[in-house]
Amino acid sequence: MNESLPKKSSSFLIIPIGLVFFTVVILSLIYNPLMKSVKNVPLTNQLNNGKQIYIALFKFAEDHDGLFPCDETGLAATAEDCFNQLISGGYLEDEGVFGSKENRVLNTVSRREPNNDGILTANENAWGYVMGLTTESRTNIPILFDSSTEAGVFNTSVWEGQAIVVKVNGSSQAMRISYGAGLPLNEDGSGKVGQITENNKDIFQRVPEDCKILPPLLAK
Repeated sequence: MNESLPKKSSSFLIIPIGLVFFTVVILSLIYNPLMKSVKNVPLTNQLNNGKQIYIALFKFAEDHDGLFPCDETGLAATAEDCFNQLISGGYLEDEGVFGSKENRVLNTVSRREPNNDGILTANENAWGYVMGLTTESRTNIPILFDSSTEAGVFNTSVWEGQAIVVKVNGSSQAMRISYGAGLPLNEDGSGKVGQITENNKDIFQRVPEDCKILPPLLAK
């Protein structure tokens, strides 16, 4: 007489499946923040570069009656000229803080790495500068900015719709570019352009009329 085989309990299948699902959930909780952190490393580095430049600017101002680099303290026709006042004065030794690999790769506002020869030149610099400010200027006025080749206009391609702005108070932050609706990049991968607003106003409206907004200098 044939005896029927005992049926396998479904619990033997439910436990492994549940274990796999639990493992996947745990790994995703670990992996996603980790990948986000790794992805943000270049942005964090550039934010820190902005802080380093600001510290040099402030030290310069302490030695020049509160004036940041301008035409009263030296050659100041371009942003690079103003930054060269920091380099020649010994306030910054590493020109690398003025560069940006992300900008170079995208050929946005710099095209080669600074070579630390003591002179910052066109295509080496990724930072724009507002000339004419002092330590007595309003603290919410921008003094440094990146991702811009035209005064007051920013490119969305470098930091996924953001640009870095350093203000007179020393804050260095990634601020959203007002580029309109949709994704920050066009379908062909090129960046969009727009202004940065805060409290519904262009941040450069705070800049006094006697100051100059100097984007990075690009040479062909």
